[in-house]
Amino acid sequence: MIKKPISADSHITEPPHCYVDYIDPKFRDRAPRIKRIDKVGDAFIVDGMGSPVPMGLVAAAGKDPADITTEGVAFEDLWESGWNAKLRVADQEKDGVAAEFIYPTVGM
Repeated sequence: MIKKPISADSHITEPPHCYVDYIDPKFRDRAPRIKRIDKVGDAFIVDGMGSPVPMGLVAAAGKDPADITTEGVAFEDLWESGWNAKLRVADQEKDGVAAEFIYPTVGM
């Protein structure tokens, strides 16, 4: 019997307002957020980081490296299994993965 592998380095894609909506209000102005930026598309803005982090770099799973870009990627164009648990499990089944260790992206 072949055992399915366990992914030890998987990542979620935090939804646009997950930090802003749930953080203690006194820290809300400093919470990581996603902002649409001309010529970049959607990017994470994190207090203390010098540059925005383009979503095209954060959520590149399953893409051909030639198609990974830092420009023009919108959150709504990303794989929904990055934040939707039911779709994530379906992708695990499709990929033949038994389980995952899931890490956050740049927001944490």
